Amino acid sequence: MTSFRILRNAAAALAFLLLARGPALSADDNLIFLLGDTTPPLMNALNLIANGAGFYKAEHLNVTTRLLANGSTIAAHICASGTVDVCPMGIESAITSYGQGDHLKMFLTRASKFGYVIAVLDSSPIKTLADFKGKSIGVHTVNGGPSASLATQSSLASAGLTPADYKFVSIGMSDTAASALTSGRVDAAALPVYELIPYMVSGLKLRIFYHPTLEDSANAGYLAAPSILASKHDAIQRFSRAIVKAALLIDYHPDAAAKALLTATGKPFTPEDLKSKTAELSVWRNDLPAANPDSRRIGAPSMTGMQAYIKLLQDAGALQAPVPVAEVATDEFAAFSNDFDRNAIKNFAN
Repeated sequence: MTSFRILRNAAAALAFLLLARGPALSADDNLIFLLGDTTPPLMNALNLIANGAGFYKAEHLNVTTRLLANGSTIAAHICASGTVDVCPMGIESAITSYGQGDHLKMFLTRASKFGYVIAVLDSSPIKTLADFKGKSIGVHTVNGGPSASLATQSSLASAGLTPADYKFVSIGMSDTAASALTSGRVDAAALPVYELIPYMVSGLKLRIFYHPTLEDSANAGYLAAPSILASKHDAIQRFSRAIVKAALLIDYHPDAAAKALLTATGKPFTPEDLKSKTAELSVWRNDLPAANPDSRRIGAPSMTGMQAYIKLLQDAGALQAPVPVAEVATDEFAAFSNDFDRNAIKNFAN
């Protein structure tokens, strides 16, 4: 009788342990996402779509957003400290902060191409990079970060032009930048391509020049501290897969992606809003991670491309010391993040 009671009590204890473990195994993992408080929804598209389409939920993730004053210079430091988990930003932040001891790695891209482009009006006589000789080129600010200017200088150097052959002009952002280009105050604008999308959808016809050697090397993505990549490896894998699903949804069903994006903003939207956002995503899709939807490396950083970009920055004097590409980028999550049934996205019902 005593033996039976012992076995019965042991079985009850085991059942209790299994019940206690059940919720923990099925609970969502928490990730904190750092975002500028005035980040445009289009720039934050993939994260919003992953949220609004339920891809985070499907991956058992609870992704919360922590807002940071836009333009803050401490974003890289906060991310490197491990205080937050995932930071959407340019890889430049990881490259330039590495020498100061703030270590970050880009583990997933949010584009398929190098982000900085040179745009001219479609009616412009500028047809080739060599035609920029003697022209004025608008940038956000002449005294701002070096990335756009250095990328532009690198592009034009491939055509034999030196910085003395053209002039940079501060044109600000958004409508101010677009006005400077359309009014003829500058001959061209060197900007991140996503900033141009709303104006292209509105009917502005542009000729876009991509970097001649870095075009297929996305420099914008999702970064995290090495400590986070190690301690939350599984959650980061699933986050990456949710973002890849969002990128594919844009390619397969831009209307459903637009609806998910607008839903995730938490603000009311009209059919006209949905139509406009669908058009923006449709125009942008060739620059987004799933530009080749059949690829099984969607979102994987180009290690060779990033190494070339680091060398560009180093040769221009923007770095104090060489930075090994493996210290600022990794493609270790590519296989997992692309391992899912594509038909589930093709058959997505919004």
